[in-house]
Amino acid sequence: MNHSLKPYFATARMSALEQSYWGLGYVIGGYAIRALRLLALLMLWKVLFSQGADTGGMTLPMLLSYTAASVALSELLDVRTPASTWMYEGSILSQYMRPMGIFSQLVAHTAGNWMMPLVLFSLPVLVLCALMNISVLPQSPWFFVSLPLSISLGFAIDFLFACLVIRVQNAAWLVETIRRGVTALLSGAVIPFALLPWGIGDVLALSPFASVAGASLSLFSGLESAKDVLPLQIFWNAVLWPLAVLLYEKGRERMVSHGG
Repeated sequence: MNHSLKPYFATARMSALEQSYWGLGYVIGGYAIRALRLLALLMLWKVLFSQGADTGGMTLPMLLSYTAASVALSELLDVRTPASTWMYEGSILSQYMRPMGIFSQLVAHTAGNWMMPLVLFSLPVLVLCALMNISVLPQSPWFFVSLPLSISLGFAIDFLFACLVIRVQNAAWLVETIRRGVTALLSGAVIPFALLPWGIGDVLALSPFASVAGASLSLFSGLESAKDVLPLQIFWNAVLWPLAVLLYEKGRERMVSHGG
């Protein structure tokens, strides 16, 4: 292993082990609740189709596949780094004493946090859905290009919300409330934009939040083509990453003065 990468793998491993500190029963219980939520959504979509609801051109197999992927890949499609928590607790100051960049530390921690959910939740969910005759294979090979762009953009957006935590003097709970409301509406992770009336979905699909979740899911389910999705994802990555770095650098002194 390249020695320059060993600190990042070690950080990811420690972060993964932290997930089991509360006990396996606690972890499995949380996953079971998420699985029940998925089953409820699948049943809801089937009922709506049986009643002839307008689905904006989505077929039932498309919608079920979209929903299954949304739940199974939720960690990847809604990136949550520990940045805001570190700022709130003041522990972010100690991260500057380590021989690793702050952004790279956050990425390593987050990647470690993904390991257990992907193995203990995402994989079983995809197997269960396959047994229910729901397609769990991407309908477009461009999904494998879109997903890394989604993850990259998710990190940029998370860092921007961390900058907002700095601006509101560590009121992390307020920022989290705002974020949950905004992402639930704009990401397309729960309700596909095609199901929204009056062309609202076409407008929301232009937002950066849609390029994080809805874009990859639409390729996974075969709802959209790559030419309609990838350029917008590349655009938002090119815009938001420099903005996130700039705002963080400008707000770092304010963060240090309020942290701890």
